[in-house]
Amino acid sequence: MSAPSVWAVVSTFRPGDQAERAVSSVRPQVDGVVVVDDGSGPTAAPVLDRLSHLGAEVVVFPTNRGIAAALNRGVDVARSHGATHVVTLDQDSVVPDGFVSALAEGAARAADGVIGALVPEFFAAVRQARGPMRDGISDAANVIQSGMLVPLSTFEAVGGLREDFFIDLVDTEFELRLRAAGYRVAAVEGLRLGHALGAKYERLIFGRPVRLPGIPPEVTLSTPFRYFYRVRNRLVLNREHFGTAPAQILRDTVLDGLHFANALVVAQPRRALWRVYRAAVVAAVRGRMGRMPAALAPIAAAVRWNAPLRPEGGAE
Repeated sequence: MSAPSVWAVVSTFRPGDQAERAVSSVRPQVDGVVVVDDGSGPTAAPVLDRLSHLGAEVVVFPTNRGIAAALNRGVDVARSHGATHVVTLDQDSVVPDGFVSALAEGAARAADGVIGALVPEFFAAVRQARGPMRDGISDAANVIQSGMLVPLSTFEAVGGLREDFFIDLVDTEFELRLRAAGYRVAAVEGLRLGHALGAKYERLIFGRPVRLPGIPPEVTLSTPFRYFYRVRNRLVLNREHFGTAPAQILRDTVLDGLHFANALVVAQPRRALWRVYRAAVVAAVRGRMGRMPAALAPIAAAVRWNAPLRPEGGAE
């Protein structure tokens, strides 16, 4: 059997210097790198030129189409070059030495014909493994697409990432679709991908810090417009996958519900975020997928988080 040909697929949007570090870190570990820029516009041209000089094949979308569309395009380009596997990455994912080979070795150890995707055990501080380790491999859940190794045969069997989700829960939907089709989603023991998860704020209810067992004292709040996608896609995902993964859906819905409530409490003006939530629910009910309505953008942009930043937090 011939050795697998692994390509990296990196999505970018308004990339900075970190994208260069990301591509430089992964380029020696793979057979090729495809960078797909998701409509950043002409201001991104200097960075994209430098990525090309680093050896990446750069594809530029003229308009913003969402992370799923960008990654799917990258997969198609990698396939055209003879790739058998891809590892998907965000523009700020700097991989450690030996990262891709550890994923590939994990896939070889678990080569029983049912592995649909492999991820590192840890993404930042988040543990993606959900079961006992056997031969350095564990079942995984709630995986994040950055750092995910996927055989091209998986995409051919179940389809690509869901483009009408645009952003948020794209990886979760793919994971649930894989398992529904009989594939295993697994994590490689001890492997870690560092990542900044965004701004951390103190968890407040009625202005007071929340201290509950099992609930972190801080909450990572997204850019406000993302809550349109997070709410809409959560409802659509629940409707379509509850039958195959009820326990995971129930757990995630409770956690997301708490998060959405916390965000609403600290949003200023609160009414603006409520309008974002309401538009997301209507979109889910009526099957309006794809990009957020343009009329909603200034409403979301008006929202600010009225909560103290944790010392280790940074602006998203």
